Amino acid sequence: MKDAHEHPFYGYEIVRRKEEDYIKSLMAKYQNEPVTEDLKKKVWNELQMEKHFGRVTIPFKMATRRDPYGQFPDIIEIILDTKV
Repeated sequence: MKDAHEHPFYGYEIVRRKEEDYIKSLMAKYQNEPVTEDLKKKVWNELQMEKHFGRVTIPFKMATRRDPYGQFPDIIEIILDTKV
């Protein structure tokens, strides 16, 4: 339980699970596309637009995971801030 004087890290409450689920639902449409620079740009632009409209408020980073052995497909990973 939060202390009455404790403030959220970013100045407002963020429900991590809710935002994570929303971002996963947005990214589901890209899951079968090959990871290219164009796809990374589309994903980044969509997430920034969602942030602009206030539907995504959690800070995030985007990374590309590549399997050096070629056994698994490349993926774009959305890394959510852990401070919330």
